[in-house]
Amino acid sequence: MSSSSAPAILVLKFGSSVLRSEEDLPVAVAEIERFRREGRPIVAVVSAIGNTTDALLATARRISVDPEPYALALMVATGEDVAAAFLTMALERAAMPVALMEPVAIGLRVEGRPLDSDPAALDVGCVRRALEDGSVGVVPGFYGRGPEGKIQLLGRGGSDLTAFHLARWLGADCRLLKNVDGVYADDPARLDRAGTRYEELTYDDALRLEGRVIQRKALLFAQRHRIVFEVAAPGGRVATRIGTDRTVPASPTAPGLDFTSQST
Repeated sequence: MSSSSAPAILVLKFGSSVLRSEEDLPVAVAEIERFRREGRPIVAVVSAIGNTTDALLATARRISVDPEPYALALMVATGEDVAAAFLTMALERAAMPVALMEPVAIGLRVEGRPLDSDPAALDVGCVRRALEDGSVGVVPGFYGRGPEGKIQLLGRGGSDLTAFHLARWLGADCRLLKNVDGVYADDPARLDRAGTRYEELTYDDALRLEGRVIQRKALLFAQRHRIVFEVAAPGGRVATRIGTDRTVPASPTAPGLDFTSQST
């Protein structure tokens, strides 16, 4: 753990609803810079860009109706690898020091089924050393190394779980960046932005809103390990804080953003 006087590490997770294409990389760069200006060490976790995961899965199933699970995991994980490489390049272009942290290299170990594993361990010292010179850490989400040394996935939406796993082991704050400025009681797109946004949510109430932005398995992980986190839009001034002791609706006049399906 860092000393009490040092600012806490902030894990920023960028979903594919935010990184819809390579043209959205400056959005992530700006969000990272916003918090770096506050003196925060940053670890950015990225999902595959746009519909990359769906495209890879469709390709695999054109080749085989029942793909070998480890082969499928290895292929699908390339979506996150490419996104992390692109963000690393974009940060370098913005003259920010950056450290690309592949899950295998930082000891991000998982266990369970090859396509729906659970996080098990992390080489905390490796991650902290990479951040010592002020570098932004960039981690591909969604996968880790299993007991046999093979790539295994954390389930659909698993980049949220990667972010929580890092936050737990690093004692870090965590913010999930989505294309909404928080968690809503209803789908803002269907209700023409008339749905209630929450300022705060207990874990139990967040779980009752299953399918609203956050992977259920990741929510259960956060609840089990008492990880308090935020859901927000890039550049946003408001967020939903999850893991508090009460549920608080936001002001009816609070701004809203279009809602789309959950990202990895």
